[in-house]
Amino acid sequence: MPVRRGHVAPQNTFLDTIIRKFEGQNRKFIIANARVENCAIIFCNDGFCGMCGYTRSEVMQKPCTCSFLYGPHTGRPAVAQMAKALLGSEERKVEISLYRKDGKLWGGVSYICVLRHYSDT
Repeated sequence: MPVRRGHVAPQNTFLDTIIRKFEGQNRKFIIANARVENCAIIFCNDGFCGMCGYTRSEVMQKPCTCSFLYGPHTGRPAVAQMAKALLGSEERKVEISLYRKDGKLWGGVSYICVLRHYSDT
């Protein structure tokens, strides 16, 4: 019997469709799972990794609020707006100061869009 390594998940055509759509638009994005603790990141594209300086393996399973990118100039009101949008399942544009892995500040505009996939199961 073959040995299975790593996380094995069933193919999810809903996520595949989202990834293909946004990759084609040259966007930098993450996808998180709202059904697990801290809404863990389950996908990040190469553009996001290049923008923040972290590798995909460093980003995966971190909270979707991207608290690992916060620094001294990250405003509490912006953080609260992000959390409110995620918890309230509402779309929101948030201007927030984030930091790359190397400590450099980059001003960012985060578009938070909560997508729901309702299945019959």
